[in-house]
Amino acid sequence: MMNTKAVCQRLSVTPKMLRIYEEQGLIHPERLDNNYRNYSMENLIQIETISVLRHLGFSISEIKSILTFDKTKNEYLDMLYLQYKALDAQIRELQNKKNELKGNINKLMDSCEDENFNDILIRERNRSYKKLLNYDDIINAWNFDEMASDFINRYMKEDIPYQKTIRRLQEMIRSMGKNTFTDVGCGTCNLWQEIGDEKDILAIDSSLPMLLESKKKFPWIKVSMDDILSLDINSYRKSDVVVSAFMLHHIDYCDQYKAADNILKLCREGGIVLIADRCYRDPAMKGSDKTEFFIIAEEMKQYLQLKNTEVKIEYTDENMVIFIVKRLV
Repeated sequence: MMNTKAVCQRLSVTPKMLRIYEEQGLIHPERLDNNYRNYSMENLIQIETISVLRHLGFSISEIKSILTFDKTKNEYLDMLYLQYKALDAQIRELQNKKNELKGNINKLMDSCEDENFNDILIRERNRSYKKLLNYDDIINAWNFDEMASDFINRYMKEDIPYQKTIRRLQEMIRSMGKNTFTDVGCGTCNLWQEIGDEKDILAIDSSLPMLLESKKKFPWIKVSMDDILSLDINSYRKSDVVVSAFMLHHIDYCDQYKAADNILKLCREGGIVLIADRCYRDPAMKGSDKTEFFIIAEEMKQYLQLKNTEVKIEYTDENMVIFIVKRLV
């Protein structure tokens, strides 16, 4: 427990800020007999979260809406995950702003001499203008994580081609003995159902709720929250076998090869990479589904072959494929 002075020194906040947070119902410190405030570790995490959100431009009322949203039971993880989501949202929005500015620069350079520069800037600004961050975006993203976890647990069991592909992957994994495994985009770790706890498994996913569900079902699995497109390869071990099941078709075509590169980099030389996903065999089908990005099987095979690998393809259904990729020494 800490008093007001200690909290202010530790978190670089002022007593006035703490009073406002308390008056707005954002924090609830304990009151001692002398009416002094006593702050718990939970209060400290809440204050730190509020400070981050305020720094990102959220109003007190918006922060209150975020903090009162029904989250998971683990309060400490909730607060850290909320900060992560907020910072991630800001990074994406800043990248959008950067791309907008670059586009404006190029438009101005290519514009006709008699075209009004102010008109160009106003037109582009009106096209892209929106608030930098909105608390609904974070809540919606959080809610999507939980809905996705629930969807996987309830509905994927009814997807026969999916189950058939998972069973085939499980057969392959069982035949590989006591190797080290990394599962990228693990979801709720359905792949490891019935395989047993003798495997050395690292599971990576960008969704905290899915990882918590995985840890609840399979406590022996090591988990890490990360994004395949931005993970620090050097911070991870190189496993004997790397598996990615039904992740790539959620990634835009322009980023699928980058994701595939990072999957390969998580595997040691001489190791095996298994990539299972929904696919199109006909390249002309690319883009026919606006909500998902089914792998173009032959194009992905050709790309993987450029990476000093041996690649085999196994189709488990009309639109289901497994790439068996051996990294060459």
